[in-house]
Amino acid sequence: MKTQFSYSQVLLSVAIGYLAYALLSFTKEIPEFIHAVDRTTPHISAIVNEVELVRIEIGKVRTLVDKQVPAILRQVDTTLPIVEQGLAQSEQYSKQLPQLWIHLEEIERQIQLLQHSLPSVLQRVDAVIKTTNATTAEVSLWRAHSTQYLTEIKHSRQDIPQYLTRAEVMIIEAKTIGQEASSGLVSGFIQGVISLPLDVVSGLTGIVDAQSLSAKNLTAKDVTIMQEQVLLLLANNNKKQVFWHNNDSGNRGKISKTPKFKKNGLSCHKLTFVNHFKDQQETLDELMCQDKYDLWQVM
Repeated sequence: MKTQFSYSQVLLSVAIGYLAYALLSFTKEIPEFIHAVDRTTPHISAIVNEVELVRIEIGKVRTLVDKQVPAILRQVDTTLPIVEQGLAQSEQYSKQLPQLWIHLEEIERQIQLLQHSLPSVLQRVDAVIKTTNATTAEVSLWRAHSTQYLTEIKHSRQDIPQYLTRAEVMIIEAKTIGQEASSGLVSGFIQGVISLPLDVVSGLTGIVDAQSLSAKNLTAKDVTIMQEQVLLLLANNNKKQVFWHNNDSGNRGKISKTPKFKKNGLSCHKLTFVNHFKDQQETLDELMCQDKYDLWQVM
């Protein structure tokens, strides 16, 4: 019998041969594959353990989330009105924006007008500067005189309290006029010679400490004026301080008293003398008490 050549049979033979070759190659790789699986098996166990741990953690997280979800939802519910209010305010602001743009345009227009008028304003400023410089020059010329005027005003302010109290001194001094038999003569402010009782004068002779600077620098007339002012201060319960000034010596001072208090059964005041003389100042404290004859004595 004559065999006929067939392409299909040839192709089938080739396919069977290739399959046999592939199976042979695969069987050669099986040992290596098995070896790789053996090496991977421990890691698979670890991965399985890790997956289990992850599942446990996920369960914990889920439980925690389930617990916190209600609180989060409550906070969201609380926040919603605020958000709605913010949205409403935003809508109001957006409605006001057109009016704001109009105001900004008006401001820009006014700025342009101001820039237009700026040169004339600068000219006026220059004129003011020139006037100010002239005024400053004149003030500098008067500054020396002003210092002298301020000094005189300061002295006048210091003398005013003394002038205001002289009338009150007259009232006290007038009560002693005519007591010639028991009086010593001292200088008066207004007319002639005013007389004070001799025992009153003797009680005030110690108002200036003999060891003080005041005793070395004050004149006899200064002390006499101070005595008169002490009597005026002690005789008036409403007065807390008096001032004295001697035009002849230029010395002056202030006398103040504390509220009345009792000491050894006597009514007393503490007097503070602030004396000014020859650009110096001294403060003295004296205790004055009223004896059984109602005469004031330096204690």
